[in-house]
Amino acid sequence: MTSSPRIHIGWYVVADWLAATLAWGFFYLLRRILLGEATSLLNQPFDTTLLYGIVFIPFCWLTLYHLFGTYKNLYNKSRLQELTQTFFSCILGTLIIFFAILLDDRIIDYTFYYKESLLLFGLQFGFSWLFRWVILIRIKRQLLKGKVQINTLIIGANKNAIRLYNDIKGSTESLGFCFTGFLYPDGTSANGLGKYLTPLGSLKDLAMVIHEKKIEQVIIAVEEKERQSMEQSLSLLSEQDVSIKLLPNTIDILSGSVRTSNVLGAMLIDLHTDMMSEWQQNVKRLIDIIVSLFSLIILFPLLLLVAIRVKFSSDGPIFYSQERVGLKGKKFFIHKFRSMLIDAEKEGPALSSETDQRITPWGKTMRKWRLDELPQFWNILKGEMSLVGPRPERRFYIDQIVEKAPYYRFLLKVKPGLTSWGMVKFGYAETVDEMVERSKYDLVYIENISLALDIKIIIHTIRLIFLGKGR
Repeated sequence: MTSSPRIHIGWYVVADWLAATLAWGFFYLLRRILLGEATSLLNQPFDTTLLYGIVFIPFCWLTLYHLFGTYKNLYNKSRLQELTQTFFSCILGTLIIFFAILLDDRIIDYTFYYKESLLLFGLQFGFSWLFRWVILIRIKRQLLKGKVQINTLIIGANKNAIRLYNDIKGSTESLGFCFTGFLYPDGTSANGLGKYLTPLGSLKDLAMVIHEKKIEQVIIAVEEKERQSMEQSLSLLSEQDVSIKLLPNTIDILSGSVRTSNVLGAMLIDLHTDMMSEWQQNVKRLIDIIVSLFSLIILFPLLLLVAIRVKFSSDGPIFYSQERVGLKGKKFFIHKFRSMLIDAEKEGPALSSETDQRITPWGKTMRKWRLDELPQFWNILKGEMSLVGPRPERRFYIDQIVEKAPYYRFLLKVKPGLTSWGMVKFGYAETVDEMVERSKYDLVYIENISLALDIKIIIHTIRLIFLGKGR
């Protein structure tokens, strides 16, 4: 069977833009009719207010939908959940538009407000859901007919895994699952499921298999007695950008960490590795963009001054870039003003200390006031980092930390940050043991992550900077 190209999320955006444009256009005309201005519409020149609304209002709707997390995971959407989300987002958007634009004290009959609000909501919800439904129906057909397949890996090899495989393959609605093979838990052999699928190795091969087979989805189907394998799987998957599903009989192990989603054929549980709700993640990202862009513009004279001082303080480049590990194990280059002598690590990676002779005199001043970190606003603007999050480390040190504290991998569930709870409470680490100790604070942070906590950490960080307690 020939495969079809996947529908790009951009079409969802276009559909929402068109829906909002049509809704506002019809609303404008029908509102004028309700106000008794139908005849004047034919005698007046084109109203620029309508044009501004058609351009501006759809942009506001797209922003609201984005904050609700609408424009991601198009092929994982549930039509029922999408209907509910569309309904409530349209209610919220209608209220915002009403109080921002439509509320007019000159209208004496206040029952008119109810009529126009219901009219706007009905038009917006109707057009939005109509276009979304058409796209979701097409996606559903692609999955059911196997024209779009999702590369899926099973972790498990015995009864649960076999039952899961047979349930999905025996269902008429497998929703595009394309099983590339399975991994067996450490300490077991590739028996049972090996009759149906190709064994691809054990859990230690997970990262390699996901990369080589281009896995998009992992289903954990280990036995109850293999709980340690499940915990190991989840730890390893925290570094991978894949969706994770579990069998229902494992929900007690992850109480409070999962949300259920009914899948026709086999009942599975979606494990959401995101630590914040969709809208909080998007608001957090919006704050990152605004603050980093504002900081780069406002602090430009300071950045220029620091760059000049770095250039004349010692030989070498102004900026120093180093590879770090970010969200879900993705590598990126962090940027700093160079505070050390060139070839500071010619003998290999080495952590700095207060008495480190590699640090230049101007470098010590920069570190005291954390001026060397300012270029990281560019990393934040690019989306590689956030204002608040665990400090990013090099793979060289992560491997050493994980040997002593396997839970460290869970810190990769969130974006690394310019500052962190660990930096505020513990400060800089000079040894791997101190990095392990600091990571405990960051682990507490991601378990309690919220916008309010981010603001508190930023306030404490600013206080420490003004006290000159960096190094």
